[in-house]
Amino acid sequence: MNWIKIKIATTKKGIDFVSDIFDEAGISALEIEDNEEFLEVLEQTKPQWDFVEDDLYEEKSKACSVSAYIADSLSGKKTIGVIQDKINEAKAVDTSGIYGSLEIFIAVINEEDWAENWKKYFKPIPVGKNILICPAWEEVPEEYKTRTIFKIDPGMSFGTGTHETTRLCIVELEKYMKPESLVLDLGCGSGILSIISMMIGAKSAVAADIDENSVRIAGENALYNNIAKENYEVYAGNVLADTKLRGKISGKKYELVLMNIIPDVIIPLLPFVKDLLADNGIVVLSGIISRYLADVETAVESCGLKIIEKSSENDWQCIVAGK
Repeated sequence: MNWIKIKIATTKKGIDFVSDIFDEAGISALEIEDNEEFLEVLEQTKPQWDFVEDDLYEEKSKACSVSAYIADSLSGKKTIGVIQDKINEAKAVDTSGIYGSLEIFIAVINEEDWAENWKKYFKPIPVGKNILICPAWEEVPEEYKTRTIFKIDPGMSFGTGTHETTRLCIVELEKYMKPESLVLDLGCGSGILSIISMMIGAKSAVAADIDENSVRIAGENALYNNIAKENYEVYAGNVLADTKLRGKISGKKYELVLMNIIPDVIIPLLPFVKDLLADNGIVVLSGIISRYLADVETAVESCGLKIIEKSSENDWQCIVAGK
């Protein structure tokens, strides 16, 4: 499968604005280029360099952009269309130029070439008290062999364990996982959370993601980690809008629900998720930027759930709640 890179040129002040447009389109894995970060690194490392190419300095000192990689599929192209429409609307009203040119760059990228290039940067990652996320192509370091080893080949889906939101979820997953639990993973990406849950004691798991590619990748990762096929169901679709998908998910009661998505999806899903929770069930909510934390807290309490604890890493927040 090929992937489409969509890049939006903007300014320092426009990074959050453009990122929100991607979020609204359901894209949370972003690549951000910030000119201030480049200049800070350059200043810190200046004594190590005799010179910096003028052209490179000129290009990077002005560059701010937000990029995402979207599957080259019908649904992916529809998502890109939504982003383009939002950006064009913003161009029409931003007469001050505060958000920059908002120029859109699009390129098709071959999955095989990209996969081989990024793999060399993905190394084994210890997470929580007893989990190691290890790329399928890497050997497990000796010092981590006593941990639960989750082998992963994430393909192009979001979810390698390097992101704060995933790490926050794994820490809570270790804490609240009970033996023989039924687990629901909404926004599963590469299946990392639901598969780890089974590796540490869950009886079975159901996972869903809006990206149809997740069905294949999560299934492959389950096989890597010797998870029986009959214990792991993965579905593609929009849980907010797809009634058939909601029907497939709602046939069970879950002791643990994991939602590592974005607030705009978490909030409307909370009443549905509450009805799926077992009497002693726990829901773990992540993917929440600090400025939206209060909104999610209000929604949690409004639907009759009680906040048990909160955790954070950098600007990302995680909420644990129960009935």
